[in-house]
Amino acid sequence: MSRSGIRLAASIAVTAALILIVAQVGSAQTVKQIFAFSSTYSSPVPGFVTPAQGRDGNLYGTTTGLGNTQTDGTVFRATTSGKESATHTFKGTDGAFPLTGVTLGTDGNLYGTAGGGGTLGNGLLFKISLTGVYTVLYEFTGAADGGFPIAPPIEGWDGNFYGTAGPGSGNSGTVYKLTPSGTFSTILSFSSDNSQGTTVESPLLQAADGNLYGVANTGGTNNCGTVFKVSRSGTLLFDYSFPCGSGGAFPVGQLIQASDGNFYGTTELGGTSNGCGSNGCGTVFKMTQQGSVSILYNFVGGRNDGSEPVAGLVQGTDGNLYGATGADGVSGAGTLYQITTGGVEKLLYSFPQLVGQAPAATLLQHTNGKFYGTAERGGKYGEGSLCSLDMGLGPFITFVLPAGRVGQPAQILGQGLTGTTSVTFNGVAATSFKVVNDTFMTATVPSGATKGPVVVTTPGGPLTSNVSFTILK
Repeated sequence: MSRSGIRLAASIAVTAALILIVAQVGSAQTVKQIFAFSSTYSSPVPGFVTPAQGRDGNLYGTTTGLGNTQTDGTVFRATTSGKESATHTFKGTDGAFPLTGVTLGTDGNLYGTAGGGGTLGNGLLFKISLTGVYTVLYEFTGAADGGFPIAPPIEGWDGNFYGTAGPGSGNSGTVYKLTPSGTFSTILSFSSDNSQGTTVESPLLQAADGNLYGVANTGGTNNCGTVFKVSRSGTLLFDYSFPCGSGGAFPVGQLIQASDGNFYGTTELGGTSNGCGSNGCGTVFKMTQQGSVSILYNFVGGRNDGSEPVAGLVQGTDGNLYGATGADGVSGAGTLYQITTGGVEKLLYSFPQLVGQAPAATLLQHTNGKFYGTAERGGKYGEGSLCSLDMGLGPFITFVLPAGRVGQPAQILGQGLTGTTSVTFNGVAATSFKVVNDTFMTATVPSGATKGPVVVTTPGGPLTSNVSFTILK
């Protein structure tokens, strides 16, 4: 069984008797369970789901339905205050067991994958509107196109969607492209001997150089996973094999490119600590733009640190990186932590099982300033939860797609946008903008704009983007 299969199987066997243990929470942050998943009241086990922020400001994601005979999973909507509802329930023939959530596209729809089901039984690619209109876009055959996709696709700067699928005939996985008109193509096949990596569980990243980056959980020359770089035309440009041991092993969470230009990620195991046995407690790693990989932090486990950082990292508006570990901490149920790009780590929170257990997905920083994430087990009903982390950071704006051309509209997500009086792109004023609702607006990229932050002036004050907007030629 694959490492992901082992984790999913473990999510079914949830302990019925949950013991509340006092969590270690500093005065500067607050963690809350805002919704508890269950077989009775919703659908259980959110898997490795990073919530997506919709144009309406709500959070969207998926549940696997594992352990519930009535459903093969759902697409859910949740308000930031915790009111949840299913916008689609999977029934097998239209997909089953969506594991890792959805991506917001510039057309306003959400895009995702179902790891199983479909009429061919190999999983599929879908889109769904915020109101619940569901469409199957492509069914994997398990042949040269691969099968059983885990991660949702991302939208590239060119408007195409890019994603990965699991092994098929003659390969150990694939990278695919889906055009806006619905044309599907396989652009890269990983070698069948697994030497380039296999089992991609997290979404791809389009970096500042325009190329696609990702991590494979297993495979590589040491069978401890890889980091890879692929052009949008499908050429494999770079492939790094983790050495296991002190050099890290089994990267799962999505790679990010931080504001310093470097890439950061996590490995589930490996590192120098022996606090978790010979396999190590996991690491945070750093990769330069030239492809040099180094270990930034070694987790030590125990009550005062986490272990098994399956989740990837997100850079907050304060410049720090935030992540989750799936194990250890005070109650052994996992932790939330903060780490600087220089490697200084701080334990923020230890999950008690009644709040959540085994958080396995990268956090989302919502434009209200808070972080949101899921735990695949634990919570009030023992079947997973949606939680918030408040670090006292203020609201900001972000983009559906952080790149665009002069004269084209940039799509902006935020808070309190009604009554906006100006929008600037790295100091250059947009001559045209439109507020669609309080949490979504568009602004035409002005002539003379250069790469940099976007500032939206609202009645509540200026809101600055959390990432730079790239001007395409």
